[in-house]
Amino acid sequence: MRKLTLLRHAKSSWSDRANADIDRPLTSRGRRGALKIGTYIEQNKIFPDLILCSPSRRTRETLAQIDPFLPDGTEVKVEPSIYSAGNGSGLISYLKSSAIEEVHVMIIGHNPTMQQMALDLAERTPDNGYHLIEKKYPTGALTQIRFDIDDWRDLGGRGQLVHFVTPKMLPGSTDEDEE
Repeated sequence: MRKLTLLRHAKSSWSDRANADIDRPLTSRGRRGALKIGTYIEQNKIFPDLILCSPSRRTRETLAQIDPFLPDGTEVKVEPSIYSAGNGSGLISYLKSSAIEEVHVMIIGHNPTMQQMALDLAERTPDNGYHLIEKKYPTGALTQIRFDIDDWRDLGGRGQLVHFVTPKMLPGSTDEDEE
């Protein structure tokens, strides 16, 4: 059994146009949204063995917001290829070809990559939330997919969509909690 959790970075700021895209920080709304997702992670025991994080400031700040909700010692690797991963097929290949032994991997990245990976890897059933992922994958969205495989090299089919949640879906949220 393998689990993949995909987390799109929380809401980031475009206020300083002089900043390069990779250097955009989270907004206060983004920090609040990431904390809500962190609470959800803790309440649902979504504890990855390994986190692969884009090097962008907004993904690293999202990670910092959820970190207090994760077990101490969770392994984190900043993976540059996540920043420019395109439609996600490259990250799927990365999972399949890397020597990743961890059972539960979380990727903290960007759209369209996170949405496309979720659509490519999750089974579509009438009531599992797949249709919500098709419509929109807002900032702060989290998806978890479970695969009936023993090795990431065997990743090839679709897995069971276990979780799909956005900050707006969680208690205390307002309409402005995501884009």
